[in-house]
Amino acid sequence: MLVPTPLPRLPIEQALATVALPLHLNWSVPGRQFPMRDRSQRARVYEIVLREGGPEDVLTYIDGVLLIDLWDELVLPRDIRAAWAAVVESAVPVARAASDTTSTS
Repeated sequence: MLVPTPLPRLPIEQALATVALPLHLNWSVPGRQFPMRDRSQRARVYEIVLREGGPEDVLTYIDGVLLIDLWDELVLPRDIRAAWAAVVESAVPVARAASDTTSTS
Protein backbone atom coordinates (compact mmCIF):
# COMPACT_ATOMS: atom_id res chain seq x y z
CA MET A 1 0.00 0.00 0.00
CA LEU A 2 1.42 3.34 -1.06
CA VAL A 3 0.59 6.43 0.98
CA PRO A 4 1.38 9.79 -0.65
CA THR A 5 3.31 12.53 1.08
CA PRO A 6 2.13 15.20 1.08
CA LEU A 7 -1.59 14.56 0.97
CA PRO A 8 -3.08 15.21 -2.48
CA ARG A 9 -5.17 18.29 -3.22
CA LEU A 10 -7.93 18.29 -5.81
CA PRO A 11 -9.49 21.21 -7.64
CA ILE A 12 -12.70 22.12 -5.76
CA GLU A 13 -14.94 21.12 -8.68
CA GLN A 14 -13.33 17.65 -8.71
CA ALA A 15 -13.32 17.27 -4.91
CA LEU A 16 -17.06 18.01 -4.71
CA ALA A 17 -18.23 16.46 -7.99
CA THR A 18 -20.72 13.63 -8.34
CA VAL A 19 -18.70 10.52 -9.19
CA ALA A 20 -19.34 6.97 -10.29
CA LEU A 21 -16.44 4.84 -9.08
CA PRO A 22 -14.87 2.43 -11.55
CA LEU A 23 -15.81 -1.24 -11.34
CA HIS A 24 -12.57 -2.26 -9.56
CA LEU A 25 -13.60 0.01 -6.66
CA ASN A 26 -17.36 -0.43 -6.62
CA TRP A 27 -18.27 -3.84 -8.02
CA SER A 28 -21.30 -4.33 -5.75
CA VAL A 29 -23.34 -1.45 -7.26
CA PRO A 30 -21.80 -0.59 -10.63
CA GLY A 31 -22.63 2.90 -11.85
CA ARG A 32 -23.78 4.16 -8.45
CA GLN A 33 -23.45 7.93 -8.22
CA PHE A 34 -21.80 9.47 -5.15
CA PRO A 35 -22.40 13.20 -4.68
CA MET A 36 -19.15 14.28 -3.04
CA ARG A 37 -20.76 17.48 -1.72
CA ASP A 38 -22.63 15.22 0.72
CA ARG A 39 -20.32 14.56 3.67
CA SER A 40 -21.59 11.03 4.33
CA GLN A 41 -21.31 10.07 0.65
CA ARG A 42 -17.80 11.54 0.49
CA ALA A 43 -16.86 9.51 3.58
CA ARG A 44 -18.15 6.35 1.88
CA VAL A 45 -16.07 7.05 -1.25
CA TYR A 46 -12.97 7.76 0.84
CA GLU A 47 -13.43 4.48 2.74
CA ILE A 48 -13.79 2.56 -0.52
CA VAL A 49 -10.82 4.23 -2.20
CA LEU A 50 -8.52 3.85 0.82
CA ARG A 51 -9.46 0.16 1.17
CA GLU A 52 -9.66 -0.90 -2.47
CA GLY A 53 -7.85 1.71 -4.55
CA GLY A 54 -4.36 2.18 -5.82
CA PRO A 55 -2.24 5.32 -6.06
CA GLU A 56 -4.05 6.62 -9.16
CA ASP A 57 -7.43 6.24 -7.43
CA VAL A 58 -6.17 8.17 -4.41
CA LEU A 59 -4.99 11.01 -6.66
CA THR A 60 -8.33 11.01 -8.51
CA TYR A 61 -10.79 10.89 -5.58
CA ILE A 62 -9.09 11.91 -2.31
CA ASP A 63 -8.56 15.52 -1.28
CA GLY A 64 -6.16 15.82 1.65
CA VAL A 65 -8.00 18.59 3.49
CA LEU A 66 -11.34 16.80 3.17
CA LEU A 67 -9.67 13.56 4.28
CA ILE A 68 -8.37 15.29 7.42
CA ASP A 69 -11.86 16.60 8.09
CA LEU A 70 -13.35 13.08 7.87
CA TRP A 71 -10.43 11.11 9.33
CA ASP A 72 -11.83 10.40 12.80
CA GLU A 73 -15.17 9.27 11.34
CA LEU A 74 -13.92 6.91 8.63
CA VAL A 75 -14.42 3.19 9.15
CA LEU A 76 -11.15 1.64 8.03
CA PRO A 77 -9.28 -1.58 8.70
CA ARG A 78 -6.56 -1.17 11.33
CA ASP A 79 -3.68 -1.68 8.87
CA ILE A 80 -4.97 1.00 6.48
CA ARG A 81 -5.59 3.48 9.31
CA ALA A 82 -2.08 2.81 10.64
CA ALA A 83 -0.49 3.29 7.21
CA TRP A 84 -2.23 6.64 6.66
CA ALA A 85 -2.17 7.94 10.25
CA ALA A 86 1.29 9.50 10.17
CA VAL A 87 0.72 11.54 7.01
CA VAL A 88 -2.80 12.61 8.05
CA GLU A 89 -1.78 13.54 11.57
CA SER A 90 1.35 15.39 10.42
CA ALA A 91 -0.78 17.45 8.02
CA VAL A 92 -3.26 18.55 10.70
CA PRO A 93 -1.10 21.42 12.06
CA VAL A 94 -0.47 22.62 8.48
CA ALA A 95 -4.20 22.53 7.68
CA ARG A 96 -5.04 24.41 10.88
CA ALA A 97 -2.40 27.06 10.16
CA ALA A 98 -3.80 27.57 6.64
CA SER A 99 -7.31 27.84 8.08
CA ASP A 100 -6.17 30.39 10.67
CA THR A 101 -4.50 32.47 7.97
CA THR A 102 -7.59 32.56 5.75
CA SER A 103 -9.95 33.30 8.62
CA THR A 104 -7.91 36.33 9.71
CA SER A 105 -7.55 37.78 6.21
